[in-house]
Amino acid sequence: MKSQAHSQQGKAGNVLNLFCVPIGEVWRVHVRPTWLPRYLHNVFDEHGEAYPVLLDFEDLERQMAAKKQAFEKHVTRVGAIELTAYGDAATALAVWLSTAFASGVREGHRPDVSNAG
Repeated sequence: MKSQAHSQQGKAGNVLNLFCVPIGEVWRVHVRPTWLPRYLHNVFDEHGEAYPVLLDFEDLERQMAAKKQAFEKHVTRVGAIELTAYGDAATALAVWLSTAFASGVREGHRPDVSNAG
């Protein structure tokens, strides 16, 4: 899915670029080291990766359409999905992503507390 995001590329503002790799029923999300809202900093590790993540791309498309926000979606031959948004659309994409993180348990990044005291 390509939208009007290219027209926003030249404008000053935030750029959010995500690369989502399917692993079974969950996704490994990589964020490009550009802009990332502070509320998402603790979700990604030092390599810009979050795993496991439950993502609903149909929900993303509905939310972005409802807000009239343009974004780019590129699906690779192996099923990975790259999402890019600019300006206000980048903020809307970040909000959708934070909702996805909040809706699922991400045990992959939890410290092991079973051996604690």
